[in-house]
Amino acid sequence: MPRNLRFESPLPNILAATPSDRARTAGTARVLDAVARHAAYRETCVGLVPTENLLSPLARSVLGSDLSHRYLFQNPQWRYVGGKHLSEVEAAAQEIASELFGARHVNVRPLSGENCTNIVIHALLERGGVFYHLDMHDGGHFAAHSVAGRLTDRRRRLPYDAANATIDLEGCARAFAAEPPDVIYLDASMVLFPHPVAALRELAGPDAIIVYDASQVLGLIAGGAFQDPLREGADVLSGSTHKSLPGPQKGVIMTNREDVAARVEATIFPGHVSNFHLHHVAALAITLAEAQAYGRDYARQTLANAHALGSELGRLGLRVQGGARVTASHQVWLDVAPHATPDAAVDRLHEAHLIANVNLIPSLRGKGLRLGTPEVTRLGMREGEMREVAALVHAALTASQPIERVRERAVTIARRFREVHYCAPAPALA
Repeated sequence: MPRNLRFESPLPNILAATPSDRARTAGTARVLDAVARHAAYRETCVGLVPTENLLSPLARSVLGSDLSHRYLFQNPQWRYVGGKHLSEVEAAAQEIASELFGARHVNVRPLSGENCTNIVIHALLERGGVFYHLDMHDGGHFAAHSVAGRLTDRRRRLPYDAANATIDLEGCARAFAAEPPDVIYLDASMVLFPHPVAALRELAGPDAIIVYDASQVLGLIAGGAFQDPLREGADVLSGSTHKSLPGPQKGVIMTNREDVAARVEATIFPGHVSNFHLHHVAALAITLAEAQAYGRDYARQTLANAHALGSELGRLGLRVQGGARVTASHQVWLDVAPHATPDAAVDRLHEAHLIANVNLIPSLRGKGLRLGTPEVTRLGMREGEMREVAALVHAALTASQPIERVRERAVTIARRFREVHYCAPAPALA
């Protein structure tokens, strides 16, 4: 398997230059040194943030190619002829995504998940329409509420069963009967279990548009390990491409409806995206092709690792959320009381070179820790390593071992796992 590309700092060469050269390159040196120090530091850390992942070496290589300098415009008002081969890159990404996700229409022009949110809501929500989405305290993302607010004051919270970390269907039935939805936006940034898409479709009826924002779980869906939103009744599958899907920081919007595809296309340009960063599209196409070849194994191991991590944390006595099931996704939610406040807890982990993040936990109605397994799985870790990592998280949070000892063990694990797995083999780099 190919090794993760490493950044070599040119700082020693810069420091060897003449004083006048150093003055001219001081800003460059500062940036390069910061990047190099960051890369060296992260090679000694265990990455447990569910929103981060690693590109394959092959996907990474195209980000610095000539595509990073170019445009691709197909606009009658401006004829651009410099991208002779670039439409092939976009077409490849669309075709591979279409096969992976069972979507007839794929748009890879959005620049990010939040860009997707803006595009989809502006394309599909009529002014003054009824818009249901997940509240932030129920795991929803902050963007949907804000974007929809530009178009309607009839924003409604999807009823949510916090104890079981899922949408409350009985509550939805009552809410939809009183005020039928025009758009249901499933925008969970906190997600342990699949959404009840088919049941929501039945409750909402055929006229409501259901948007499944898969930013968190796109890689799991690609690997057939989570759910199949478009077949279950969603009209749109969209989201960012760099979380459980180990692609570049980009966005994608998919649908099987001709009318929805046309509205999305008309909304993207002009207004939301013009130059859509072909180097990122190329990296996305490679990531999607790798998902075709390796995605099932990767998704299943990501889920197995998350379950092993959460189960071991619970066995060690920490307050893992999600009940007996713990998780069916790449995320693990943790109540760190009584050991520390969430912010103090994440600082302890950071000091131990265990990288996690603080989030609002639906079942707590407040903050806790959110852990995830996409990056560690990408680096080849399995259930045994997850139990080791769980022991380190427990030791750091409970102070049962000196933090220096925990950090030493974390660094040892991190340095053992530096290869990127589930991707094209090294010879493909040629």
